[in-house]
Amino acid sequence: MDELETFLTLKPSKLKALLIYLISNIMNRILFFRIFTAIMLFIAVSSVFSQNVSGSKTAQNKISAEKWAEDIDYLVKEMPKVHIEPYNHTSKENFELFAEVLKSKLKNMSDNEALCQVAKLTAMIGDGHTALNIFNFHNPNNNAAYKFHIFPVMMYQFSDGMYITGSAPQYNELKAGKVIKINGKDINEVIELVKPLVPCDNEYSQKFNLPYYLVIAEFMNGLGITGSSNEMELTVINNSGTEVTAKLSAIDMSSMQHNSGASDDNGLPLYMKNDAKNYWFEYLKDSKTLYINYKRVLNDPADSLKYFCKRLDEFINSNDIERTVIDIRNNGGGNNATCQPFVNLISNNVKVNQKGKLFIIIGRQTFSAASYLTTKLEFNTKAIFAGEPTGASPNHYGDNRPLVLPNSKLEVRLSSIFWQNSFPVDKRKSTDPQIKVELSSADYFAGKDPVLEAVLDYKYEGNTVGSINNSVKGVYLYSPIQSLEISEESGTLKMKVMQMDFVGRNVSFISTGLYPEAAGSFSTDIAGLKIIPVNSDLKINYIGSEWVVKRSEGDFKTPQQLLDEGKNNEAAEQLKRTKLSDPSYQGLNENTINGIGYYALGKKNFDGAIAIFTLNSELYPDSWNVYDSLGEAYLMAGNTMAAIENYKKSVELNPENKNGKKILENLTK
Repeated sequence: MDELETFLTLKPSKLKALLIYLISNIMNRILFFRIFTAIMLFIAVSSVFSQNVSGSKTAQNKISAEKWAEDIDYLVKEMPKVHIEPYNHTSKENFELFAEVLKSKLKNMSDNEALCQVAKLTAMIGDGHTALNIFNFHNPNNNAAYKFHIFPVMMYQFSDGMYITGSAPQYNELKAGKVIKINGKDINEVIELVKPLVPCDNEYSQKFNLPYYLVIAEFMNGLGITGSSNEMELTVINNSGTEVTAKLSAIDMSSMQHNSGASDDNGLPLYMKNDAKNYWFEYLKDSKTLYINYKRVLNDPADSLKYFCKRLDEFINSNDIERTVIDIRNNGGGNNATCQPFVNLISNNVKVNQKGKLFIIIGRQTFSAASYLTTKLEFNTKAIFAGEPTGASPNHYGDNRPLVLPNSKLEVRLSSIFWQNSFPVDKRKSTDPQIKVELSSADYFAGKDPVLEAVLDYKYEGNTVGSINNSVKGVYLYSPIQSLEISEESGTLKMKVMQMDFVGRNVSFISTGLYPEAAGSFSTDIAGLKIIPVNSDLKINYIGSEWVVKRSEGDFKTPQQLLDEGKNNEAAEQLKRTKLSDPSYQGLNENTINGIGYYALGKKNFDGAIAIFTLNSELYPDSWNVYDSLGEAYLMAGNTMAAIENYKKSVELNPENKNGKKILENLTK
C-alpha cells in the first residue's frame, strides 16, 4: 500500500509528471500499472461521489463526519478478521483506497449519503452473504442512530421489465403496473445507480435483491434519486396502457403490508402455494407427475424432514409416476446440514432417479443452503435442470457473522466460511439450467408457470450405453482425504466419491453413471463432466478444466478408515500433513476436519475425536466452534476438567455461544 499512500499525498499538478516519468521507464512498468490503476479508481470514485453529493445535506445529520470516519476505519480494520477471504473479489488496495476517498468526502455528506457509501464499500467485498443488514433496523429495540423506512410497494424484475407485484391498499392503482420512472428518472438509470449497493454472487442474485433496495427510503434519498427521505414519486404504465404517477410516503418497515399483484384465488400456480410450509408435494394425475416443492432448507418441527421423506417414499412406491419435479426456485437457503435425508431419498430411488424423468426447477432466489442442495442433486442424481440460473455460485462464501459499527450501530454481515460444494476448479458463478425459461410479467399476473409447462413438454432423447469397460474399475486417489471408486452396478458403470458431512456422516459427494463414448472417454450424468482413461489412471475433465487421479495401489486409507482401525494419531497426522503441504486446498477446511471428528464421535471413538478436534484447534486457534467441539468430545469421554477448559475458551472467543454457556453453568455448579 506504500505506493498508493504516496500517490494520495500528491497534488494534481504532480500527477502528470509522475505518469510521464513512469511511462518513460520500462523498469517501473509494474509500479506504473498499480498507480495508474489507483488513479483511474480515484477518478472513478471521485466522480461517483460528485454525482451523488450535492454539497448540502438533505437532513440534519445525527452522526458527524468524524464519527462516520471512525465507523469506516473500524470496518476496514475489523472486516478481514471476520471474513474468510475478504479480498477475493476486490483487492485490499482498492478497498482501502475507496475507504480513504470516502472519508475525505464525508464532511459534505448527509447521513443517508454516507449510509449509501458504506453499503457500496461492503458490497465491494463481492459475495451475496456479505452485506449491510438492512432488515435489522425496523426492530424497536435496535439502538441505531436512525431506522430504515420503506415505500409500501413490492417490485420484481421480469424478463420484460420492472413491475409492481404488491402494494399497500392505498396504492392499488399501481398494482401490476410497469415501472418506468422514479422521481422523474428513467427506471434503467435508477437501477444502474442502485446496483453498486446490492450484495450478490452474480447478476441473478443482484436481480433478486435489487427491488428491495429500490424501496428503502434512506437509500433512494442518499443516492440523490429522491429529494426527500420520506417521499417518492413512482410512475408506471398500468394494464390499460395509461401512465399513472403516485406519490408514496415512507413507513416503518415493521408496519409494511402488501396486496399481492398475483391472483389470490385457488388458481395460483403451484410454486406460489403453501408459502408457510418448508416442503410439500402434490400428484398431478393428468401427467402422472410428482411435484415436490422444497421452499426452505430447514427442518420443520411440525413435520420433520425425516418423516416427510418417509411419507414421500411411500407415495412414490405406491403410485404410477412418470415424472418427478423438484421445485427449489424460491428456496433462499437455510441449514446445509438438514437436507441429506432428502438427497438420499431422491438419489437412491430408482423409480425417481432416471434421466428424462427427474427435473429440478431453479432460479435467482435459489441461494445459500439451497445452492448447496442444488449441487448435491446435480452430483448425485440424473436430474435435468430448468428455469433460471441460481443466485449463488456452487462454491461460495457463507455463514455470515455480525460486525456492528461503533457509532452508527449499522450491522454488517460478513461471510466466515468458504463452502466448496463442487470441484475446486468449478469457477461457475451460478448453476445453469439445461432448459432455460424466464418469467414474463404476463405469465406471472395470469397465474401461469412457463417453467413447469416446459418441463412437462420436454422430450429426452436418451443416452447410448456401450459395453462395460472393465479396465477402469477400481479405486483411485481423488484427494488426500477421499477415494474415488468405479464399480459395476446392474450392468452399468458407477463412479462414487464419498466425503464427510457436517455431523460426521460419510455421504456421497459424487454418484454418477459412466457412459462409454466412441473416443474411449465416458460421459456422465453431470453436465460438463467427462472421464478419460489414461494408462492405469483417470483424467477428469470438468467444463474444460482437467486433472489426473492416480489409481490406488491398495495402501491408501482415508482418515475415516484409519479412525475405524483405531489409528487415531495416524489419522490426525495425515490430516495435518495434507493441510500444511497445501494450505490452499479448500476441500480440507475447518468444517471438513470437524466433520471427521464427529465421525469418530459418532462411532464412540472418543480418543480419535479428541485427536482430530485438537488438531483443528491448532489449525484454527481463533475459531470458537472447534473448542466447543473439543469440549463436547472431552465431556463424552468423561474428562470434565478438560471439557470446562475448552468450553471456556469457546465462550471467550464467542460470548454469544449460548449452548457453551449453558453447558458451563451445568458443569460448574
